[in-house]
Amino acid sequence: MKLQDVSLTRRSFLAGAVAAGVALVVPLRLPIWAGQGEAAGLSQAFIRIDTSGQVTFLLPTSEMGQGTHTGQAQILADELGADWSSIVVGMPNQPTPDYRIPFIGQMRSVGSFGIRFWHDPLRLAAAQAREMLTQAAAERLGVAPAALHAENGFIVHSGSGRRIPFGELVEDASSLPVPEEPTLRPEDQRTLSGRRVPRLDTPEKVTGKAVYAVDVEREGMLYGAVRLAPVFSADIEAFDESSVAGMPGVVAVVRVPRGAVVVADSWWQAKRAADALGITFTATDADALSTEAIDTMLREALDRPDVPVSTLRGDAEATLSTAGQVVEAEYSVPLLTHMSMEPINCTAESTEERTELWIGTQGQDVVRMTLENALQLPAERLFINTTYLGGGFGRKTHGEIALQAALASRAVNGRPVKVLWAREDDVRQGQYRQTMRCRFRAALDDAGNITGMRIRLAGPQMGREYGMDPEQMAQATGNLANFDPFSLGGLSDMRYVIPNFVVEHAVVDLPIPLCPWRSIAHSFNGFFFESFMDECASAAGRDPLEFRRRHSEGQERMLAVLDRVAEMSRWDEPAPEGVARGLAVVESYGSYVAQVVEARVDDDDINVERVHVAIDCGHAINPDQVEAQMQGSVIDALGAALRQRVTIRDGRAEQSNFHDYPLLRIGEAPAVVVSIVEIGSPLGGVGEPGVPPLAPALANALFAATQQRIRHLPLADHIQV
Repeated sequence: MKLQDVSLTRRSFLAGAVAAGVALVVPLRLPIWAGQGEAAGLSQAFIRIDTSGQVTFLLPTSEMGQGTHTGQAQILADELGADWSSIVVGMPNQPTPDYRIPFIGQMRSVGSFGIRFWHDPLRLAAAQAREMLTQAAAERLGVAPAALHAENGFIVHSGSGRRIPFGELVEDASSLPVPEEPTLRPEDQRTLSGRRVPRLDTPEKVTGKAVYAVDVEREGMLYGAVRLAPVFSADIEAFDESSVAGMPGVVAVVRVPRGAVVVADSWWQAKRAADALGITFTATDADALSTEAIDTMLREALDRPDVPVSTLRGDAEATLSTAGQVVEAEYSVPLLTHMSMEPINCTAESTEERTELWIGTQGQDVVRMTLENALQLPAERLFINTTYLGGGFGRKTHGEIALQAALASRAVNGRPVKVLWAREDDVRQGQYRQTMRCRFRAALDDAGNITGMRIRLAGPQMGREYGMDPEQMAQATGNLANFDPFSLGGLSDMRYVIPNFVVEHAVVDLPIPLCPWRSIAHSFNGFFFESFMDECASAAGRDPLEFRRRHSEGQERMLAVLDRVAEMSRWDEPAPEGVARGLAVVESYGSYVAQVVEARVDDDDINVERVHVAIDCGHAINPDQVEAQMQGSVIDALGAALRQRVTIRDGRAEQSNFHDYPLLRIGEAPAVVVSIVEIGSPLGGVGEPGVPPLAPALANALFAATQQRIRHLPLADHIQV
């Protein structure tokens, strides 16, 4: 199998099919969601089989290194009966309604939806194509379709062994109606799904042939470097283009939102000129903002009267007021940035008539809307070539770099311009996971069970930046009011059995750009909730595993991963000498993940030796990818838990690069042992669910070692790491 730059709209796809000869083209049919018309259930992301037998899968998700295209291709090839070795995968270059996840309304690669959302539509389309090919073969051979089967790119007659390649059947099959309800292959005939198939992008990446956005080259290309306002809410007051006019290679200085782009013959020339540019920025109300001031705002919000209730079950207040034992704790997490290995960049060729981009993006529709709003660019004049992404993690859902590149190109009469942010630009001028504080109160009965719990969260509502109305979201999700899933995910929908339960969100607006960070709200709410569950277990005098099991009655999936991780880590046996263990379990993105961290704490130094991970993601389409995502999630989460944070001083970020925002070093990486639990659950995601349990499991291990509760991240603020 190979990955190819297949950037086509349906119109150009069909036109190409006519030019090259007859092809069998099958669209995807997406589920229809509440409030949408019938048209929303149809998509033109499709399978194309030409007369040579070449099978092309055009898929509307970005490949960010998580192996999504390989998993999707396994689903399609398995159901179709295609020759796995000859498949081509590409992406469309226009984010039309045909490629949008209906309940998001966008072509966007987020939320661990790559497999769990697309699995059923992909299977359906492949089954439709297979039945059309089978019907064509049946008519040619004069046999019943039931006597035929698809295998390795052929339709095979079971009785005689006669075989017709797909390509020879395309012309006849393309004249047949697309079956509405094709029969899906039985599970025992799916030979690719569930297998450890090598990723299709590995050969290109190993040989250096893979093209990321930063690798794009165009004839006559110029380069752009940015100079942006250091305070997030500021803009340009004035700039002096003549201040860099005589510098080597400088071609133009272009004003963009919040700053300027200097265009030059090379990026280094552009960067030197951008640094030297005479520019002043507007004063703002946030010029004196600091991390300390933000912390004060969050603490004060926790004490506000009359904060609206988002989630309510039973009567938590009455339970707490009469409880014999009450456990209380308060937690916090800092701002985090993403640190994708590939810095933010985009190449644009843009004029009034046509704009073409080469960009590693998770949000094709976000890019489209950004250019539509800023340039009044009609969608049909925009073409987006989505390259490999050198990491995304939510950061590459934004469209500011595309606008900067388009404006830069227009300033030089449509010549291609690659605008590349330095690492310092991305850290200081990027978007951040929100900082939050959370206060818990829980009532325990005489048996040590939680009978009531009150949770108050303080911090921003990031969902509003994505057009989510908190009241509409509350109604859609069955909550009471003021519900933002980007803030309350993992609290309002936690899976423990607690009869009296209330969640409130004291909203604190901050003049800081926010952006989803891997696992979004679950990244901090997992830390909050699972740390507090350990505190309750300790107060009740219970083993942390037994305490969680006691509060998981009827939760088959949670119990299954708890049991598996306990078995893996030998929880019931004493830990090795000098090693402490901590446990956490979090449900997110349709998957359940339990982790046990084994850490050694010597002279206040933490050494995480091993992390056991048990995941129930339904059916693992490619177990290798599931394991890799769990391992990568642990590494991401561990680095954040130990040392990472963004602090604000004078309205701007203080960190700038790896020296003051350190990623986990290879020598610090623990062994990560993964076990996949399959008990017939619905499909869940794997790109994000491995993150939330790590920080609380580590904090719980530290408590087991030192009897010191660390409630505020990063751990480096409290202990040597």
